[in-house]
Amino acid sequence: MQERSIPASGANLARGESARAFVHSLNILVKYVRLYGFNHKRTETQFETAWKELQNGLPAAGASGFLLGVSGSTLLLDGIPLEAGQAERSFAQLLTAAGLASINFTTQVTKHDFGRLVRAFASSGSKAQDMAQQIKQALGDSQQSSIKINEVKFVAADPATGEVSVAAQIAAQTLGPEFKDWLNDPQKLLQLIAAAEGAHGGGGGGSAPAGSAPLRHGSGPGTPAAIDGGEGTVPLEEEEVIRAIRLLTQFGQSAQDPNITQEHVQQELGQADAATRVNLQQLLESLASKVSDEERDTPLLMRAAEHMAIRFALERYQKGEIKVNAVHQMLEHMSRQMNTLRQILKVQEEKMSKAGILVESHADILDRMFWAEVPEAGKKSVLLSNEAACVPSRNVRQYVEQLLQRGDYETADRILSNYYSCLAAKESETRRKVSTGLSQLADLYARCGPDLMRAVIRALATSLGQEPDGEIQGLSAAAFVRLSQEANNRKQYGAVVEVLAALQELEHRRPALAKEMQPRIGVENRLPEFIDEAMRSEEISGELLQIFRMSSATAVEHLADRFFRCMQRDECDRLIKVVEELGPDGQAQLREVLRTAPPRQAAAVVGLMSRLDVPALLELLPGRIREWSRFYHDVVVRQVAFGAASDRGSTLLELLEVLDPLVLPQAIDEIGMSGDTNAAPALMILAQPGDTEARSPLIQLKAVESLGRLRHPDAVPVLRNIIEAKKVWKWVHHRELRIAAAQALAKIDPRYSNQVVADNDLDPAEVAIAALDAQLGSSWVRQRRYERYVLNRSLSAILSSSWGKSTMTIRELSLGGGMGTKEDNQRIGSEAAIEISVGVRKIRAQVLLRRARVNELGFEIVNTDLESRYRLRRALVDAMQHATQYKGESWDGQRKS
Repeated sequence: MQERSIPASGANLARGESARAFVHSLNILVKYVRLYGFNHKRTETQFETAWKELQNGLPAAGASGFLLGVSGSTLLLDGIPLEAGQAERSFAQLLTAAGLASINFTTQVTKHDFGRLVRAFASSGSKAQDMAQQIKQALGDSQQSSIKINEVKFVAADPATGEVSVAAQIAAQTLGPEFKDWLNDPQKLLQLIAAAEGAHGGGGGGSAPAGSAPLRHGSGPGTPAAIDGGEGTVPLEEEEVIRAIRLLTQFGQSAQDPNITQEHVQQELGQADAATRVNLQQLLESLASKVSDEERDTPLLMRAAEHMAIRFALERYQKGEIKVNAVHQMLEHMSRQMNTLRQILKVQEEKMSKAGILVESHADILDRMFWAEVPEAGKKSVLLSNEAACVPSRNVRQYVEQLLQRGDYETADRILSNYYSCLAAKESETRRKVSTGLSQLADLYARCGPDLMRAVIRALATSLGQEPDGEIQGLSAAAFVRLSQEANNRKQYGAVVEVLAALQELEHRRPALAKEMQPRIGVENRLPEFIDEAMRSEEISGELLQIFRMSSATAVEHLADRFFRCMQRDECDRLIKVVEELGPDGQAQLREVLRTAPPRQAAAVVGLMSRLDVPALLELLPGRIREWSRFYHDVVVRQVAFGAASDRGSTLLELLEVLDPLVLPQAIDEIGMSGDTNAAPALMILAQPGDTEARSPLIQLKAVESLGRLRHPDAVPVLRNIIEAKKVWKWVHHRELRIAAAQALAKIDPRYSNQVVADNDLDPAEVAIAALDAQLGSSWVRQRRYERYVLNRSLSAILSSSWGKSTMTIRELSLGGGMGTKEDNQRIGSEAAIEISVGVRKIRAQVLLRRARVNELGFEIVNTDLESRYRLRRALVDAMQHATQYKGESWDGQRKS
């Protein structure tokens, strides 16, 4: 068969939105036709809108189009539940009550067929049975029509479910008071039959004496007429059933005629044959012995006719004279026999129809009652036979749910397994019914466990690969999508693995179909949830890892995005472990993302590659980072820090030449925090004055601080030279640089600490404010590099950037930056010049603006002269005398340590 050409993923999503809009527009169109007629201007406009949305919802080619199905009160588009309002739910209930499982709009749908469908919907009113009949007549031959309907032959329900039949709904009757009592009293009718028996036997006419017991030819407690075939039950014949129904109809007609007396009714009974009177008597005895609250509101004549028909159908079914698939036709025949009686008792039904309340067809009501009366052994036998496909899915659901409530999972599993095995049937109608039913039973398969889910998904995949009928293929695809979504929602990872394996197999056999189904199944969209689950689990399941491997291209992107947002060290390590489990395919995908993806996605994989594939990172990143803005340079440095590789210091050294100058101070800080002593020689070169003239003085100072963090002994001569070098009577280097060198030297060899301070005219209070070391075992991915202090009094500052000038009140400050309250909006991540007033002096620096708490702004100093840096230190020394030491907030306002 010809495969459908499938558009790109974005086009599929657009088709889904158009189909949803079509469902809503169709509902409005039907209302317009009912209100204004088909030729009204508003109707014509709405018709064109609905037709256009129908066309947008169809694929470009192929035969199956899309499938508008129904499950309960939920509309399904190709097996996917639609989010809908009250109007759409009413539309779904209308389809269900009419016995329509789905409507298939093929790609060859014509305006003429669509118009006929709309007219059928509009002319049917609120009666479901009328609508089904109208649609059948309107569409004609379903094989030739471009719109196809799939019917459910009968609807399962038990009286315990609380659903109300038509007869139960006919509560308010307008019959005369002289008949109202006996029409709803089986004992009164039994007395009439007894009197008729006496008259027929020559015992005289007239009514039976008050309090006399009726004749009893059999017993039958419970529901319809000794249905269990107990002692004294008279077997029914079709002619007798029809005569009994006609007799009950005559009772109803008599009740509407005020001139007819009780004697007339007895005379009619007397003229009936003996078998009919006996069967009526048995039926009324049964109704009198046990009547439910629901049935008390149902006219007795209607109850008697319904129960007579059901008893007859059950007897023939139990004898093996008819099969399950023929029950509906028999009950339709019986329903036609009751038409006159229902016309007599239809006052309430008409009122309900006018009020817009759905009324089921009478044959469907009989079907429900029939299934409720089938003995459990009979239900089990049918559902385990090769005729299980003839049982509507609601009947299957009813019985299986009862089994699950009793804890009989084994029988439930056998029934559901037998049901989906009918997918291999030779008859196309059987495969059609099962494909439709599987969509409606998907949640039951999921409840019965992952093994059954895997089996039914495997069977559906096999059917999809072999099915020659395009319409059945569409139904099977909808069922496959529905089951896949249940597996996703319940996180049954084994079943999801089976779904992915089935898709891979379909890509070889039916590539167009597989490509169309993939976005509808939505495994890739659920990957973030699966990753969250992996992060919460103590041990990641093998099935979940298999899902990641089978969708490695998308999984890597989601894993990298999650890594990009990680704040905890253990989360980063678990994500790295997951990517390692993806093997060579996962690492190849990382390289591909870094090579070709936009900056946001490419920068997100840097952290993972800094742990898993450093050579590829250093090969690809320098060429790409030159094209990126300063913001992504900053992200790259942070990502390498998040990766926490033991050699990340060397990795950052390789990138120093291509990093933005304003990001270099942060990168050198991270080199020192890494603990990678292999980076010490390069830092010593940066710390030496002669080789740093072209660099910012802050870079030299940062290199000195990082040497102290690394505690490399070879750095001692370099640091002592910075501290002790003099020219005539003056110190060669700035006091701020000498303080930083003294702090680093004290970390490398504490023996120098007191001596250096005493011999080199340094203030111990100034030396006490030092760069922080990395904390081993910290739970946060990014640690504080300087202690932050809460100032005893706020400092005012002015921010100047390309966005203009704004004022800022600084409350917290450190050697690396601070936090304060902003008065104007400033762009987060942008560069700005800051001028902080400290008395009559100014601290000037370039900063990067960071996100902080609400109405607050953080800033990080990325360039300043040594004099401003020293003034900042003095401000902190003064603050130490009055301020409370503040810990716990990072630059971006997240709690880290």
